[in-house]
Amino acid sequence: MRNKVAMVMLVMILALSVVLPAGAKGPRGSEDETMLKRWEERGLFGVMEKMKKNSNAALSRVEYAGLIHYLIGAGKEEMPWRRADVVKDAKALGYWDEVFGEEAEANSAVKKKEALEVVEYLLPDSGSDDDEDSMKPLKLIDAIRLFDERADGFYQEAGVYSGETIVGNALINHGDVSLQGVKIEGDLYITAGAQNGNVILKNVTVDGKVYIDEKVQNQVRSEGSKLGEVRVYQPGAGKSDWTLMWSDEFISKEIDREKWTYDIGNWIVDENGDPVSPGWGNNELEYYTDSPENSFIRDGKLVIKAKKEDEPITDQFGSYDYSSAKLKTKGLFSKKYGKFEARMKLPEGQGFWPAFWMMPEDSVYGNWPTSGEIDIMESAGGDTSKIGGTIHYGAEYPNNTYTGAEYHFPDGEDTTGYHTYGIEWEPGEIRWYVDGKLYQTLNDWFSQGTNQADKYAFPAPFDQEFYLILNLAVGGWYGGNPDETTNFPGEMEVDYVRAYELTGRDYIEPVEPEQVKAELPEGSKFPLEDGNYIYDSDYDEPFTVVDASDEALDGTYWNFVKLPDFGGGGTITKEEADGVSFAKTEVANEGNALWALQLIQNVSIAEGGMYKVSFDAKSDTNRPMMSKVSGGAERGYANYSGEQTIQLTDQVQSYEYTFTHRQDTDIAARLEFNMGANGNAPVWIGNVRVEEVEPVDSGNASKTPLPDGNHIYNSTFDQGDMTRMNYWDVLVNEPAAAAAEVTEKARELHAEITDGGSAAGDVQVKQTGLQLDAGADYELTFDARASADRKIEVEFVSEDGTVRYLDSVPVKLNGEMAQNKVAFTMPEELSDEHGQLLFKLGGSEGDVYLDNVRLLKTSVDVELEPLKNGDFSSGLENWVPYIHFDAGAVVNAENEQMNVRIDNAGKEAWSVLAEQPGLELGQGLTYELSFDARSTVARSMEVTLENAAYTRYFNQQIPVDDEMSNYTYEFVMGANEVVSLKFLMGKFAGSDAAHEITIDNVVLRVKE
Repeated sequence: MRNKVAMVMLVMILALSVVLPAGAKGPRGSEDETMLKRWEERGLFGVMEKMKKNSNAALSRVEYAGLIHYLIGAGKEEMPWRRADVVKDAKALGYWDEVFGEEAEANSAVKKKEALEVVEYLLPDSGSDDDEDSMKPLKLIDAIRLFDERADGFYQEAGVYSGETIVGNALINHGDVSLQGVKIEGDLYITAGAQNGNVILKNVTVDGKVYIDEKVQNQVRSEGSKLGEVRVYQPGAGKSDWTLMWSDEFISKEIDREKWTYDIGNWIVDENGDPVSPGWGNNELEYYTDSPENSFIRDGKLVIKAKKEDEPITDQFGSYDYSSAKLKTKGLFSKKYGKFEARMKLPEGQGFWPAFWMMPEDSVYGNWPTSGEIDIMESAGGDTSKIGGTIHYGAEYPNNTYTGAEYHFPDGEDTTGYHTYGIEWEPGEIRWYVDGKLYQTLNDWFSQGTNQADKYAFPAPFDQEFYLILNLAVGGWYGGNPDETTNFPGEMEVDYVRAYELTGRDYIEPVEPEQVKAELPEGSKFPLEDGNYIYDSDYDEPFTVVDASDEALDGTYWNFVKLPDFGGGGTITKEEADGVSFAKTEVANEGNALWALQLIQNVSIAEGGMYKVSFDAKSDTNRPMMSKVSGGAERGYANYSGEQTIQLTDQVQSYEYTFTHRQDTDIAARLEFNMGANGNAPVWIGNVRVEEVEPVDSGNASKTPLPDGNHIYNSTFDQGDMTRMNYWDVLVNEPAAAAAEVTEKARELHAEITDGGSAAGDVQVKQTGLQLDAGADYELTFDARASADRKIEVEFVSEDGTVRYLDSVPVKLNGEMAQNKVAFTMPEELSDEHGQLLFKLGGSEGDVYLDNVRLLKTSVDVELEPLKNGDFSSGLENWVPYIHFDAGAVVNAENEQMNVRIDNAGKEAWSVLAEQPGLELGQGLTYELSFDARSTVARSMEVTLENAAYTRYFNQQIPVDDEMSNYTYEFVMGANEVVSLKFLMGKFAGSDAAHEITIDNVVLRVKE
């Protein structure tokens, strides 16, 4: 379009383009004369066809268009100005039809309002408020003043410009312009006129914003400059509900370390730097670096490069054959709700796993993924025809779940071309887009902590600030590992990353997901007459043995799965015991994963349905197994129920778990019993049932103390439905008047008391169904404050309120939130399954706030020495060894000691371990752990006490050598919990020679 509007600069030799009437000054006297002279020197007047034009003469639309084209650099050098060309190019730019109208008369006078709209159309955020003369014709002097306000600095010719200070805005409309040491005290516009070369900003300071036309976004370079917010714009893009608030257009020479930081390494580590999980928890193979070899700026784009190293990279945890980079904004930029997008192209090749995603700035709801994860885009390089978008949520791993969908590109497109991937995230809803096309909307999820009776109130966990991540992984669960077809290096190119705030309207209000059970469709596997979704629970039908990955499951009856990919080996038979039919699995090879050996039956489950899984099981020793209900391959093996770790003993025990199916109906869901990777002890499973159950009204039921020992449900006022007051009741006796609420922001109970009545008991906040044991000691703690100094009362009473276990205890409150403690002892002869806690708030007006309510039994019945056979006098009884497939070791008992012969320590600390599970420890008690150990090779090993979800309550790295030494530690137990004591004897920093570890005299006891 530039060629159509060109001006021949010869015209500038004519007389002054603007001639003031004789003896007169312009509207602003000498100030205007200076301005006119400035624009004459800039060549603006050479645009006009009529060179003799009074400054107070009105401009036509076409004349104004010629001026504006000159301003933005729409081709002013190639040919003389012609009216028809000006109109044609104004239409091509889009503003003619948008502002003037499709059939507008070119020679009609342009109005001030129209002139401003054209400027705003072509130069965003540059307009000004209309004045009372907005519908009057625009004079030439008005137009020049309009330009002068927007271009105090004007760079319309190639060259180097140094050391200037621009008091106001500046505009660059030509390529090959270099600003060096220039200070701009306003905004800087770089228009499409700069397409004929690069624009270099070297040691430039821009106090305002930098606006770059999208046509030249990759031709602008910044070196050592201090720029305000950089925005890439598209002329005429129009108003949007979304306003850009953060971006990186990658115009700098180097990655901006004020916007991005890095993850380094291959392991997830804890706050002490100790290893938690390799491969970033995803079995990834790469080592992430902050080296410019793996991430850098090239041609205005961020490049993340995955390389295959000539020599492995080594750290204290292992060695790695691949390197790449993972950039994140954690600690630098995070946001709750908004629009987030990036334009990028992705590498092709088996084993490449590029991703654009978000994680919580603070894990306020707990460990992954209880606090959530938003995957905006992830791609498997082995299949470039699609990408995925997913959210991860639920309970803490491994009891988590996720929901997502895939976007399939139309014919002729794939991930190797540039595409824009983004989400729009509002309270209670997230929408996924590719190139502006919506392909997924999610509005149903949940988050539940490990010590909670209920989920966090919706829309948790996606109601907190999240930060952005860009990375290119190699290998891992999403697309598998690279193979001989993979060409290295692979590159992920990112043109820009942008984050927007919603300003054009209010964010939507979140809506509580409605759990309406769907009906199972035709073709489903419907329950039997007794309600059991499991067919052949007596194992009368033969087991279908699946021992190849391309073999299908029997869709009706039982399947025994032992895929060679995971190294599992064994047999399954039917065995009767006490009149009950059991499936007995003999484990020949435990394999390298829980799913190396599986007993599976397909079941049909409906969206919104609640299901209970129950079964009997045993082994011939103590050993774990894992059960869950999941989707199949076509559902990405989605985890519907969470992984349930079952501790088996040598006695038949009954087990059960319930779950709500929150995803789409699955008529071929999988009930799995996973028996791999946990030793070679056999497993018996019988009486298996899957049945639909109704939700229980837990508000009035007797409340079993939570895993951390707390008797109070929803103690932090952030759980249950969106009122966040589940399990709490408010009682107001006339004539008292009060109301209670919990706001999303405060998440504390606020009782607004407008009439306190005559007694404290006239306004009550209470919780019922507390299990209180005869003779037990309890301590209540809670945080409270009030709008004015006052007292409240605390009581514990029976279900009907006739028996007081604790007489009213007055508690003083003031304006500061403070913790309060109340202790009491239950009567020796009384237990109560439905006791009540009463907060009596009446008798005074004003506001009372409660939070963090905890009731703990301080006298706990626990074994003083829960660990058995610590002297190995009974061999390895009560102990469970585990050898991962990547290691080689033998664990046995000799001379009443545990001896571990290690030929290959494997790749993980847990590749070789011995544990004693099922240890019940009491919260708040001080324990002493002691043992003797030695090793024929000097090394370190790790000792932990952790629950089934791998939450560690004790962890210690200890050095061992060839001298038998005693190790003694004290710790305070953080919860009432069932844990395993584990000796982790796998990978360590040091010699890889074969060696032997000896352990003896293991004692775990409550310290008096």
